[in-house]
Amino acid sequence: MNFTSPAHIFCYLTIVTVFFCGLFFGNQELVFIKPISSLALIWIYFENWKKVNALYPLIIVIVMIIDVFVLTDFDRFFKYIGMLLPLYYLLSSYLLISFISFKNIRYKEIFTPSILIGAVLIIYLTFSVLNLLMPNFEDSIGYLILIIISLFYYLGCCFIIYIRNLYAYAYYLLIAAISSILVNAMLPIQELYHNNSVFEAVVYSADIVTMFFYLKFLISAKPKEDIDHLDFL
Repeated sequence: MNFTSPAHIFCYLTIVTVFFCGLFFGNQELVFIKPISSLALIWIYFENWKKVNALYPLIIVIVMIIDVFVLTDFDRFFKYIGMLLPLYYLLSSYLLISFISFKNIRYKEIFTPSILIGAVLIIYLTFSVLNLLMPNFEDSIGYLILIIISLFYYLGCCFIIYIRNLYAYAYYLLIAAISSILVNAMLPIQELYHNNSVFEAVVYSADIVTMFFYLKFLISAKPKEDIDHLDFL
């Protein structure tokens, strides 16, 4: 695993650039800067294309289109965002399916106090944001519900893989999932109610972090039993 390849360094620079662009400028500049970070992720993908499903570039193209819609006019283009964002989460979940196993699962692995408390907090946060957004999206409530369902499906895949702990670097997915929750909670508030430069910097840089650690898991994940076997040899 190489965190210092030219593609990785370029990705780090784009995260920093997006952060400071959000802090000192705004959407008019970010609409040109943010998609560059997606190109950095495609570069990392092509460095490791044998390890990652060929659908990944399509996911990044969808992200780039969503970014343009969000940063141009979130309210005006919400219906298009509402169609593309669920597609993004479903495709991202599809690439995780091969890592999910329910074999010999013990339910006390899942229903631990920390997991249950976390789930309750996520559900509470989701319904709080949904209640806040309802007046703005009465005509697009179906798209909003579709986004939430697909997001929960994606989060479920991430958390199951992390909890089962059958693959090395599963914590990358935990970071991706937490960042995704942060982005989805803050972005509508930022774009519709509380335009704040700090929010903008955090939201859009965290969005890149989400996709970066998701990709790093796809590249790095190996069954722990194989790693243990190699260590034994």
